[in-house]
Amino acid sequence: MKKKILFVCSANTCRSAVAEAILFEYGRDRYDVSSAGVYARVGAPMMEECAEALEKMFGHAFSAHSHTAQRLTPHHMLHNDLIVAATPYHEAIVRAYYPHLADKLVCFPNGGIYDISLLSGEAMEKAVERIRDGIFEMFLNDEKN
Repeated sequence: MKKKILFVCSANTCRSAVAEAILFEYGRDRYDVSSAGVYARVGAPMMEECAEALEKMFGHAFSAHSHTAQRLTPHHMLHNDLIVAATPYHEAIVRAYYPHLADKLVCFPNGGIYDISLLSGEAMEKAVERIRDGIFEMFLNDEKN
C-alpha cells in the first residue's frame, strides 16, 4: 500500500502544489500525494511561473490548471500518513489546530520552503530545484534525475 503524503503551505498555488507535483512525478509508484493550504482560495490554479519551471524540469508539458487549490481540512489530516509543512510557521499553525495529530507532522527540510510566489524565470527555476532536492532528501533518497 502506498504511503499518503500531504504538503501544506499558505495558498496551495505555489510551494505545496510544486512539492506535490514533484513527488508525484518521481515517486507516484510509491506515494499517494496531495497538497492543501491553510488559507487557500479553493479552486485556484497553480501559479503559471511554477508550472513553467516544472515543465522545464520534467521535460514535458505541465499545465498550471492541472492543479486546483484546496483548503486544509480535518479530512486531510486524518487520511494522510505524513503531513509536510512548507515552513516552521505552517507547522506551528497545523500543530495548533490539530495537536492530537502532531505525530504525523514534519517540516520541509533545511528550514522549509519560504515564499517563492514573487519569483519568475531563472530564480523560480532554482527555487523549484531546491524543492525537488528536498523531496528527494525526504522521500526518494539517491534517485536524483
